[in-house]
Amino acid sequence: MSKKMVVMLSIAAAVVVLGAIFVKIFLKNEAPLHETDSNSLNAFLQTIDGIDTGGITVSFRAVDRYFYSLDAAEWRASYLKGVNMGLTEATTDLNNPNVSYETYREWLKLIADMNANTVRVFTVMPPQFYKAFYDHNASSESPLYLMQGIWFNENDMYEGAHAFADDGRIVEAFKRSARETIDIIHGNSDYTSYGEIENAVYAHDVSQYVAGYILGLEWEPGFVERTNAQPQKAGYSGSYLKTNKEATAFESFLCEVGDYLIAYETETYRAQTPVAFLNWQTTDTLTHTNEPFEEEDRVSVNTENIAATDTYYCGLFAAVDIYPYYPEFMNHQPEYLKEDETGEINSYQAYLADLRSQYSVPVIVAEFGTPTSRGTAHKSVMGIDQGGMTEEEQGEAIVEMMQDIAQQGYAGSLIFSWQDEWFKQTWNTFKYAPDDAAVRTPNVQSAEQSYGLLAMEPGADMACLIDGLTDDWSGISPVVKNGGNSVAVKWDEAYLYLKVEMSNVDFSKEQLLIPIQITGRGSTFAQEYDVSFAQAADFLLVIDGERNTRVLTDAYEDLFYYTYAREKGVFETDSRLEQQGSGIYHPIRQFISNEIVLPLTGEVIEPQYVESGLLTYGITDPDSPNYNSLADFYQNGNVIELRIPWYLLNVMNSTIGVCLDDFYSIGGIDVTDIPGMKLGVGVSGDQNIALQDVGYFTKEQSSFHTRLKKSYAIVQEGMESLTDYIK
Repeated sequence: MSKKMVVMLSIAAAVVVLGAIFVKIFLKNEAPLHETDSNSLNAFLQTIDGIDTGGITVSFRAVDRYFYSLDAAEWRASYLKGVNMGLTEATTDLNNPNVSYETYREWLKLIADMNANTVRVFTVMPPQFYKAFYDHNASSESPLYLMQGIWFNENDMYEGAHAFADDGRIVEAFKRSARETIDIIHGNSDYTSYGEIENAVYAHDVSQYVAGYILGLEWEPGFVERTNAQPQKAGYSGSYLKTNKEATAFESFLCEVGDYLIAYETETYRAQTPVAFLNWQTTDTLTHTNEPFEEEDRVSVNTENIAATDTYYCGLFAAVDIYPYYPEFMNHQPEYLKEDETGEINSYQAYLADLRSQYSVPVIVAEFGTPTSRGTAHKSVMGIDQGGMTEEEQGEAIVEMMQDIAQQGYAGSLIFSWQDEWFKQTWNTFKYAPDDAAVRTPNVQSAEQSYGLLAMEPGADMACLIDGLTDDWSGISPVVKNGGNSVAVKWDEAYLYLKVEMSNVDFSKEQLLIPIQITGRGSTFAQEYDVSFAQAADFLLVIDGERNTRVLTDAYEDLFYYTYAREKGVFETDSRLEQQGSGIYHPIRQFISNEIVLPLTGEVIEPQYVESGLLTYGITDPDSPNYNSLADFYQNGNVIELRIPWYLLNVMNSTIGVCLDDFYSIGGIDVTDIPGMKLGVGVSGDQNIALQDVGYFTKEQSSFHTRLKKSYAIVQEGMESLTDYIK
C-alpha cells in the first residue's frame, strides 16, 4: 500500500538558538525540581543548550529523574500521572474493539477532570481513539499526554522459542509493530487492518502529545533465559542506541528493536520521542533472598545496559509494572517489612526505594492498582489485596501507592486501569469465555475484571439495589412459598437476585434455607441442618444473620475440592465427597496460594483460601451513605434482598445459559447447557421442602452500563496534590 510522506515543521530549531532555557513551573502538570537537584538541572540545560538537532523535532525529553515537555520553546518539568486504558468495553472483542468516538471523548474528559495528565495504551488503538485524543487536546488548555505501547506477540514467549529464533521472524515482527505504530502516531497510516476495518485510515497526527513509547510487555522468564542462551547475539551497536559489554542477548534484542524504532521515526518524520522497555517485578534487577518461587527471581532484565548515542536527543527512561501483592517477596522479604512514617508496614514503599536505586534514567511505574472484585487472587501484608476491596478502599490504596511512588523519586505513575474489562481471566477462577463477545458476562469473582475506576456493570440499567426496599420488585410475584415465607427472583448477567419475605423465623433457633437446583446432581437432604428436599439441591443458601449468611455447595458439585484435591493434590481426597447424594454441603472456597516454604527460615505457610460463599451484609445503592460495593444482602424488617454471583452457583454464563458439567463423569472441568433452575424455601428441621421451577431463560445478547466508582473522586483529589511530592 502507498504511504503519504509528511514534511513536518520543526519547533526544535528554537532550542538551538536559546542561550539559556527557563523551566517554567505549572501546578497541575508541571512541577519544580527540588533545590538539592540543582546539579541535575544544570546538566539538563547543558545537554540541550547549543546542540544542533539537525531539524529533528523533540517535544519531550527524559533527563535524570523527570520528563520535560517543550511548549513554545520552554522546557517544563512534567510529572506523569494518569491511567492505563484497555481496549474493550464489556461486550466488545479484543480483535475488534468497536468503542465509539463519542465514548472515547467522554472517557478522555473524565480522565482529564480527574487531574490526570497522561493516558497509557498497551498497543495500537482503533482510529477513532486517536481522532478523539486529537480533538480532546485541540479543545483543552491542558492537553493530555500519551504513553504509547509497542505490542509484542506474547504467544512467541510461550512456544519454546527465543527472541532470535526462526531466522529473525520474532525480531522482525516486533520491528514491524514499532514501524506501524510510528506511522499511526504521526497520522500517516492507511495500510493496517484493524478489527473489521480493512486498511484503517489513521489521519490524526498526535505525535506532539506522545511523552514516550514503551516497548514490549511483562517478559516471561523462560523466554528471557532461552534468548540469553544465544551468546553470539549479545551486544548491539546502532545509530541511536547501543549496549555495553555487560548486556545479555535479551537486552541486545531490546536494544536492536528500540534503535529501529528511533531510526524509523527520526528518518521518516524528523522527530524523536523518549523510549523505554517494559519490565516487572519478576524480572527486575534485584535479588530477593526470601522469594519462595524460583521462577519469580531467576533472571533479570537490566535496561541500564542499553544507552543512547549522541544522536538520540530525548533520552531513555524505564517503565516498570509494580504491584503490592505479587510476587511473594513483597510479603516476605525482610528488608521490605518495615514501618513507614505512619507506623504501618509498607513493603511497597520499601521496594520502590530499592528498585529506584537501580536506575540512572527517569523511571515511571507503568502499572499499579488493585481491583474491586468480589473474589481475591492474592493477599498483601499491607492489606492492599488483589481483590476483595470496596471502591473506597480501592481509591485510598491507589492514592497511598501514588504518593509512595512520587516520594521515592519516580517520574510518574499510571493506574491500572481506567475501565473494567469483562474478557479478562484470573488464575484461580475457571476460565470460560464464549466465542462471541456480545454474549460475554462478568465474573465478579475474577480479580482481573475489576481494576477499573469506571465500572462496567451488568444490565442496561441496575436490575436491583440491595437495600431491603421493595420498589425494585413491583409486579414480580414470588416463585415459591412455604410456611409464610416466600421468594421472588430476577437476574442479570452477573447475579441472581432474591427477595425473601419471612414470617415467624426465629434466627436464635433456626436458619432460613433456600435450596437451589441448577443441574439436579446434588443431594435431597442436608445433614447439618436436619432438612430434606423433594428434589436434589446443588446449592444451599443459609440465611443466618449479618455474619453467618452463606451459600454452600453440595460436595459433589464442589469446584474447589475437585480442582485442588482431586486434580492438583493440594489437599487430601475423601471418596465420600465424590459421590452424589452425600447430604454434605461445603463452604464455597476460592484458592489464593499454594504451600509456601520461605528460603531464609524454612518456615512453611500452608495453602491459603478464602470462603467466597460467605455473604457480606450491606447496601449496594451508590447514592446511599452506607454504600458497600461488596455487599451481597440486606434486611429491612421481614424483607431480605440478596444478590448471588452466578459463579458461586457454577453458572459460567447466564446469557447463553451454561454451567459446569459433571466433573467426575467427564473426567475434567467443562461446561454444558443449564437444564433449568429451581428454588425452594424453608427452615432448618423442615422435611421434604418442595422446589419450584423459576422459569430461567437465556438472552440473545448481554448488556451493560457504566458508572464511576467511588474511587474516582478519591483519586481525583489525590492527583491534584501529587506534584507536591516531587523531589
